[in-house]
Amino acid sequence: MKFLANMQNIVFIVVLLIFTGALGQEIVILDEEDQQPIPNVIVYNWDKSRTALSDFDGKCDLSKFDLGERITFTHIGYQNYRSTKSQVLRKGKLYLALTAEQLDEVVMSISKWEQQKKDIPQKISLMNAKTIEFTASQTSADLLQNSGKVFVQKSQLGGGSPMIRGFATNRLLLSVDGVRMNNAIFRGAIFKM
Repeated sequence: MKFLANMQNIVFIVVLLIFTGALGQEIVILDEEDQQPIPNVIVYNWDKSRTALSDFDGKCDLSKFDLGERITFTHIGYQNYRSTKSQVLRKGKLYLALTAEQLDEVVMSISKWEQQKKDIPQKISLMNAKTIEFTASQTSADLLQNSGKVFVQKSQLGGGSPMIRGFATNRLLLSVDGVRMNNAIFRGAIFKM
């Protein structure tokens, strides 16, 4: 009888260790600045034969990887992080640093294809991100008006209509990525931006 009680304790301890080992393979991946979980972080080994993906809560199961195996954590917008599985598990949490991504400037032109600024005969005005941030405009109409390069006829509810070469919006064709933005519903010079 005493032997069975000892055997039950041993089985219980073994099962507990197995489940604890399985749960101990999970880490949480967080943003370094605001400590928010990062979903969809891709984790892979050097030859990419084993991969894992973090869930919506930033949790990632590393049980697929060997203990001393070197693994890489990658996510668009964040710097890659490389370490061994044992080092990552020791911490329990992994913090990824943001990567500054530079976007190309936007060129508005009358043609439907991308052109270099030097190849366009019309006058082009550029506004970089610092200028846009500095003006702190509430709407795109305010942004255009604050630039001093386009007259904007203000309308109710914070909208505005750009006046280009003396023509109101209903006399201009405004397109974004080749899609017509103004149509017959815009009366007079009212085009809310």
